[in-house]
Amino acid sequence: MQLSFVLVNPARATNVGAAARAIKTMGFNRLILVGSDLQHDTAARYTAHGAQEILENCCSVASLQELKPNYDLLIATTARERSSSRHYLSPQQLAAQLETQSGSCALVFGCEASGLSNEQLALCDLYSYIPLAQPYPSLNLGQAVMVYAYALSQLCHSMGLQPREADATQLQVLKQRTSNFLDQYDADKSQKIREWLQERLSQLSDRDVRMAHQLLGMLENLK
Repeated sequence: MQLSFVLVNPARATNVGAAARAIKTMGFNRLILVGSDLQHDTAARYTAHGAQEILENCCSVASLQELKPNYDLLIATTARERSSSRHYLSPQQLAAQLETQSGSCALVFGCEASGLSNEQLALCDLYSYIPLAQPYPSLNLGQAVMVYAYALSQLCHSMGLQPREADATQLQVLKQRTSNFLDQYDADKSQKIREWLQERLSQLSDRDVRMAHQLLGMLENLK
């Protein structure tokens, strides 16, 4: 699995530097900024403290939508559970989920003040938040990156047989096939089901995708 850490519209250069330091400390090396070039700021380089190469190799893109085609999986992080229709994973649960992944994944963090927008959340495949004992004071951006980097660093050391990851093309076909099936019903009534399915389908193994195709075929034949 290739994992990138993505900061969307970060407001403070010091948080960018702290994120770079956390990423390197936990064994990762990919940092991407969306709508920002604060990796060049002196404060970011100072705060990175030994992780300047992470900033030097950091790239900037204009939008999350521009970044999406480059990754098999986008994972949104939020300060809290924002929708009852979405399933939120803790960092530990996310690590267990990603053990079956071998493609490219991006862990997406929103800006410090407002987090990710609804439009940005809609671009993501999985959702995660850090359960806190107290809602305030909350973690800052650099601290949140460190928590996830630590939890996911265990993936580098995990061994043994894992369920085979679903083929990206077959998974996309399944998502489209499921969407077409739901189009036959009232869009308003099926929207929450559609969102839930699109999220959960991204978590399927190769065997599960094949079984889902068979199930859809049976349902289509019932019409």
